[in-house]
Amino acid sequence: MTTTHHLSGSLPPSAPSRRIGVAFVGLGERGRTTLQLMLPVESAGIVALCDLSESNVAQARLLLPDGSAPECVHGADAYKKVCRMEAVELVYICTDWTSHPHIAVEAMRQGKDVAIEVPAATTLEEVHLLLSTARETRRHCFLLENACFEQQTMEAIEAIHRGDIGEVVHAEGNYYHCLDDRWTTWRLEMNRQRRGDLYPTHELGPICQAMGIGKTDTLETLVCMDTGAFSGPQQYKNHTGAEAQDFQNGDHTTTLLRTRRGHTILLRHDVMTSQPYDRRLLFIGTRERIELHDTGRPSHQEMTLAMNRRLIAALTGGRPFGIDINDLATWCAVIPLSEESIARGFAPVRFPDFYGIEPLSSTQTL
Repeated sequence: MTTTHHLSGSLPPSAPSRRIGVAFVGLGERGRTTLQLMLPVESAGIVALCDLSESNVAQARLLLPDGSAPECVHGADAYKKVCRMEAVELVYICTDWTSHPHIAVEAMRQGKDVAIEVPAATTLEEVHLLLSTARETRRHCFLLENACFEQQTMEAIEAIHRGDIGEVVHAEGNYYHCLDDRWTTWRLEMNRQRRGDLYPTHELGPICQAMGIGKTDTLETLVCMDTGAFSGPQQYKNHTGAEAQDFQNGDHTTTLLRTRRGHTILLRHDVMTSQPYDRRLLFIGTRERIELHDTGRPSHQEMTLAMNRRLIAALTGGRPFGIDINDLATWCAVIPLSEESIARGFAPVRFPDFYGIEPLSSTQTL
């Protein structure tokens, strides 16, 4: 049996207790959209805006209501100034992926909590750095995986935890999103240079929450395989005008994970081919199954707003956020481990246990 859950509204706002000073770092399209979805959160105060580009900061400033007077800074090292501002309590990072770790580390070392757009890290070294810094500074390091806050997904996870479909023995997640004219140069360049599942957390996050990864089970083994890079060179040329015969990332990447308790997870990633957008989750239980499909742009906005509300509530002593630093490390580690598996001829790779059982540096093959 297939059960489909439909979007029925976002999380209710938490009762305001105190106001959190929020600084947004990175104000491109995603940053400005997320900024707008922070404005309805009653206990959030926007106290600083920061970007490399003065124009991006100016556009973001126009989104704020009359009477708002945030600090507006721009330039390569502007984030360091933001991290030293007394009024800033939370640094909300929406920059390109490669800059996430060093901005987050600077913020935590300056006594700030951080919230980082996905993926927070793309190498094991970066994962370990975020994990160790959060533990040393005792600051929150939140992963902004909004797919975990989609209403239908939360309802499905609750149903699974109640045992409605029996024990989940297998789960699958698709991220099919042809970027085409939505490529940014930095993201396209990362796909040219690296070969693996570079964007796994939209699917893996909800799956791990549903299957109790980090609570009753852990990821143990990963195997990744990809197609050739058939579309990448042309996408690169269309966007940059340059040739890229060395383009690395395949059109379609498949990652298989096995947990310690013997459950399996299948992830599919494709941002190259022209197939329709598909963000799908499938949970196969011992009695029934649940299958979810993305309900479109309104749900994207609602789940980001729900995520922002939960984020601020966590900082004001309300409902916990639900994604901790160990989850961040585990979900982001799929990127480098998938690269490792492919580089070793699609070999099984042992998954480090970031929840405290195995050494963080463990990457030995099986």
